[in-house]
Amino acid sequence: MKLAAMPEDERDSHYDLIRLSCCAAAERIGQSPDKAAITANDMVEFVRALVGIIEVGCGSDQRPSDDRPAASSARHFGSRENGAARI
Repeated sequence: MKLAAMPEDERDSHYDLIRLSCCAAAERIGQSPDKAAITANDMVEFVRALVGIIEVGCGSDQRPSDDRPAASSARHFGSRENGAARI
């Protein structure tokens, strides 16, 4: 995603465009304006989280993004750290 390659201070305008586009699309498929706004906000939060995942996976040399949730120390099922093997 191009957003992950951008400096954080340049991302907000792109998130706003995503929000507007998603809101309009949700209204076109019949959602009420209030529900469409919720849908659009949910999509922006998803994209912000995805950008955070991409930054972590790429080992970005930028400082950690405020867009992503704090990292959890819990290990997920199937990770190699807890000894479980993938099937």
